[in-house]
Amino acid sequence: MSATESDTGELVPASPIDLPSIPDVIYHQLRRDIGRGVYRPGPIRIRPLAERFGVSATPVREALRRLEAEGLVTLRKNQIVVNSLSETELREIFAIRAELEVFALRRGAEKVRKDPRLLAELESQVATMDLYDHDPEDWRAANESFHMKIYHAAGMPRLSSMIDSLWIAVEPYLRLYVSTAGSFRASQEQHRSILDHLRSGRAKAAADVLRKHLQETEEIVAKGINSAGADEG
Repeated sequence: MSATESDTGELVPASPIDLPSIPDVIYHQLRRDIGRGVYRPGPIRIRPLAERFGVSATPVREALRRLEAEGLVTLRKNQIVVNSLSETELREIFAIRAELEVFALRRGAEKVRKDPRLLAELESQVATMDLYDHDPEDWRAANESFHMKIYHAAGMPRLSSMIDSLWIAVEPYLRLYVSTAGSFRASQEQHRSILDHLRSGRAKAAADVLRKHLQETEEIVAKGINSAGADEG
């Protein structure tokens, strides 16, 4: 272990670097890939995944078990299946999201109100999304950043992790929505309303707008799932 020099000139042991494990790296990468639609619903064999990461099947399986616990995949003997969402499952996820995200917003509302830097970041994020009105992928990323900044203000890491997992589960379908949307002006108006209420200390009003925002998104994504199902039929 290396050492560093203290203020008194004495050498003290340096703090160990907390490096992520191989299963952690694989887990986070596959999680992102599923959310981005790199792996679509259906079977994927474990061996190609192990070859991709240059490891044995063991750390891949460990990462997959974490994804399975989040409901993103189903692990079978020699393959994984990326799960698809039914309309019923989608609506369940949005029902849970609404409660968790509204709770996070209300818990972090006072911190947002008192933090000029965070308010400026949120304002800038909304302005940036205006520039992406006809650029679905960049708009989607900026939209996620806007929401997560608000939720993280609650200072509750487990809550943030739960919300993040639910976003990942819906992400492939949300991408379908944003890729076909002609404009995001309605969503942008709601984002501005949420921010204005938070800036003015009206947490309940901000929460009400957020709940409506999620309900409208749910209906659009559900419509997309139904249309995709009809096309496959």
